[in-house]
Amino acid sequence: MIKVLICDDDKIIRDDIEKIIKDSNYVDYVKKVKNRIDAIEFIKSEKIDLLIIDIDMPYKNGIDCAKEIKKIDEDVHIIFVTGFADYSLESFKVHPVDFIVKPFTNEKILDSLNIAIDHINSHKLAKTNFIEDTLFVYKVRKQIHMINFDNIVIFEKNSRAINLYTKDHDIIKFYESFEDLSKRLPPNFFATHKQYIVNLKLIHKVLPINKSSLEIRFINFDKTAILNKSLEKDFLYRFYRTKRF
Repeated sequence: MIKVLICDDDKIIRDDIEKIIKDSNYVDYVKKVKNRIDAIEFIKSEKIDLLIIDIDMPYKNGIDCAKEIKKIDEDVHIIFVTGFADYSLESFKVHPVDFIVKPFTNEKILDSLNIAIDHINSHKLAKTNFIEDTLFVYKVRKQIHMINFDNIVIFEKNSRAINLYTKDHDIIKFYESFEDLSKRLPPNFFATHKQYIVNLKLIHKVLPINKSSLEIRFINFDKTAILNKSLEKDFLYRFYRTKRF
């Protein structure tokens, strides 16, 4: 069961978000508070999965509140609600899964909620150190999907999403943090760059691009990836070990 806490000083907005979430039937548990003090006290006493919080609250903004809450429970996922389309760089320090800009639509709330649910479910898998020998398991909304690791060429970070590229040239989109994803992959997958995790078994060649980067090409595959020069030594070690087994 996924637990959601809504924090906004505007009662109408709190109630609107609550109604949209409850009507969706995606979440069974929703609570509301009107300020950061109530939010912090609530999270001290009860475990939640998702905090939906207004940035623009009086006395102390939602970003500072989210930072305090992350210190209490680092597993809490955050969605910020804001009246401004330009997000503060400070807000990204708590790694929110999404932003909701006022005035919002039902569709935007549900889209953000679905993204958060995917992150939460994947994070729970990562926390259990779940690694299946042959199958990669991922969740999209409430559905569980599986794909053979041998069919995966690249994981590519694409803004908030991850694109999974298969040997059949399919592109599968899901939501998960790169850190959580890396914990769920076998040793033949290597993070070559902040944007790429590659299947070492399927690499064809590596070519220099410039002083800091190399290009990774794959067997019978057009899509390429980047290798940071600083990771080259670790990459080669893992690459040759993979080829031996």
